[in-house]
Amino acid sequence: MAQKKAHEVDAFLSRPDTSFPVLLLYGPDPGLVSERAETVVKHSGVPASDPFSHVVLQAEDLERDIGRLFDEARTVSLFGGRRLLRVKGAGNGRNLADAVADLAADPPADCTILIEAGDLKKSAPLRTQVERGRAAMALPCYQDEDKALDRMIDEELAAAGLSMDRATREMLRARLGADRLASRGEVRKLCLYALGKGQIAEEDIEAIVGDVSAETVDEAVDAAASGEVRRLPELIGRLVSSGTSTFQLHGALLRFFQGLQVMRGEVETKGTPISAVVERRRPHFRRRPAMEAALGAWDGAGIAAVLSRLEHDILLSRREAALAVTVMRRSLIEIGVEAARRRARARR
Repeated sequence: MAQKKAHEVDAFLSRPDTSFPVLLLYGPDPGLVSERAETVVKHSGVPASDPFSHVVLQAEDLERDIGRLFDEARTVSLFGGRRLLRVKGAGNGRNLADAVADLAADPPADCTILIEAGDLKKSAPLRTQVERGRAAMALPCYQDEDKALDRMIDEELAAAGLSMDRATREMLRARLGADRLASRGEVRKLCLYALGKGQIAEEDIEAIVGDVSAETVDEAVDAAASGEVRRLPELIGRLVSSGTSTFQLHGALLRFFQGLQVMRGEVETKGTPISAVVERRRPHFRRRPAMEAALGAWDGAGIAAVLSRLEHDILLSRREAALAVTVMRRSLIEIGVEAARRRARARR
């Protein structure tokens, strides 16, 4: 099988192997996938500004006209040299997967085909065809773990000629990790802010680095919607202590249940399995179980009632700012209790 383990990908990309002209980058973090795709572009030697040599295609368009991929792959550069085809937004489309199988078996000369995809299951057609292809390589991209995050921080500090002590690093890391590109952007912004100081201090982070993780908001929304009531007091405490605005939390809840309403419509009117409906939404892998549990617990009428309630709570929070935290707390707890009741009834 032509694939690398997640921890091997950076090493592979630092020394690209041109015997694999078809490359698939996939994973739940679109920022990391995009960043690694840029590394491939850099090492390819193809000018990113040359529209004849560097062609960007959308997977959705190729599913309707897959012939364009073959046409571009077999096109010979007018001025010689390699060409790069970059396919974005790939998923579970069958036409692209079949085309990749053909191209991996008979790769075009002097052309690299770079495919960027979301989180693909092991059985996903695109991933399967790439892993089987003799001239293709599958490269999994997973969200920042501690070592990878530290390595990225070190790279940016070294480039800027800056340093930081352990406590400052821990403070910075706590605000990073939701998305690789967003995290790197925050670190670069911090380095620019502290340029010439030699060492970055905690007050620099306080002044310039936003919290790009937003994980607690997502966790709280997932816990409430799926009925994980026991987790809510601790999560609410973290939200309050971090100064998270109640509007941010209510907005996240509103968006979640609006999406749930659309998905529930598919389940009730078309009979589509819950797992299939959730898969099409392509949520972060950590959020998928909660989304499936919520979709199984809430029916259309229940979701409509929650949306009406959230609109009321948002308006109340704006009118009575002193009560905003209390209203937010009540929203989460009462939604979570109702979700737990619904799940309990469904199990009987």
